[in-house]
Amino acid sequence: MSAALKSYVPRPVPSRRGASAAQTQADLHYGSAVPTEARPRIAPPAVLPTPGVDAPHPVVRRLGQLHLVSSALAGSLVALTLISYGTSVYINRQLSQASQQLNRLQRSEQQLTTANEVLKNHLAQQVEGDDMGFQPPQPGSVIFLKPAPQATLALSNPAPTSAIGRLALPKVDVPLGY
Repeated sequence: MSAALKSYVPRPVPSRRGASAAQTQADLHYGSAVPTEARPRIAPPAVLPTPGVDAPHPVVRRLGQLHLVSSALAGSLVALTLISYGTSVYINRQLSQASQQLNRLQRSEQQLTTANEVLKNHLAQQVEGDDMGFQPPQPGSVIFLKPAPQATLALSNPAPTSAIGRLALPKVDVPLGY
């Protein structure tokens, strides 16, 4: 029962020179009856490089920088794509609402134009009838006004004659009727 309480402690593998003497002592100590040639040799573990402990190779450092830059670029492109998509959807929605409002206003304009023309027609029909007492205009009852002389229309800042010539109304020999 005392053998069951002993813990196993691994011992390093001795080199070839002293392997046979150390092996026989270990065999005697642990009570092993297996010959030394029959045991497999265990190779020491390979040492793997750990990042950050040794200075990395310049190519590895450049690849790391390239990875960082490309990751940032990809992230910014994804963000830009989402922003542009959201903007296009928002603009499309606003354009659709503005188009619907324009259609409503055009229908309203058509309805108002129709109502205005109906009212004009109704008024014209009422005037044509003798019930209201309207008479067509007579040439003798027309009032004729003479244009005011140019002196009373003096401007506070006289303009050059070329500008006045362009802005002046054409001269008409016939009096204006109202």
